[in-house]
Amino acid sequence: MAYNISLRHGLSSLSFAIGAVVLVAPAMADIVSDGQTIATSGVKGVVACATCHGAKGEGMAAAGFPYLAGQGAAYLMLQLQGFANGTRHNPIMEPIAKALSPVQIAAVTAYFSQLPKILDAKALSAQAPTYPDKDAMGAWVANRGDWDNNIPACAQCHGPGGIGIGQNFPALAGLPATYIREQLNAWQQEKRAPGPLSLMGDIASRMSEAQITAVADYFSGLPEAVKSAAPASAPASQGAQ
Repeated sequence: MAYNISLRHGLSSLSFAIGAVVLVAPAMADIVSDGQTIATSGVKGVVACATCHGAKGEGMAAAGFPYLAGQGAAYLMLQLQGFANGTRHNPIMEPIAKALSPVQIAAVTAYFSQLPKILDAKALSAQAPTYPDKDAMGAWVANRGDWDNNIPACAQCHGPGGIGIGQNFPALAGLPATYIREQLNAWQQEKRAPGPLSLMGDIASRMSEAQITAVADYFSGLPEAVKSAAPASAPASQGAQ
């Protein structure tokens, strides 16, 4: 008898769980669909994200616009919230983020996060040097750090080959060098929120300008980073989004 009651309870719980999944799946599909509309067509007062970040979220490296495809939703949401509340600055992104509602921000970040990554993560990870030439400053700092100045390796949080880790540590491989450099300078100058655990503000403050340039060039130049070529045409000098 007790077994039958337990079985009925278990089946009831399972049915509830299945029902919850069935209800949540369409809701998430709707959110992603709304995000796709914002990304590809824009909404009132907001230009389509694809205008600068590409039809597939691949970015426009020549103009300094980063790729968004496959980056963590939590990271992307934090950036849009930062543009909206003034803790991150960019003349293009600030008015766009302020015009989006919290629901729209959640939708568009969910959309970009579920797009296929443009990184060959397996190749990047496999080819990341364990002990690079110390004279190659960018590769050395990215993979080994500069512990004499308390600078950890970028790979510790951003993964081997800059492939990104989890929701909060974005991929760096293949991002425009100008974009990476501008962000590190912004953290140095306290013009961008330091992020989770205040890590980036602290790390960037210890980096020399030569290290910043070298690391930016290293990650942007990783050969296996981008699967598909990004469009070359876009308004010049308006990146850093």
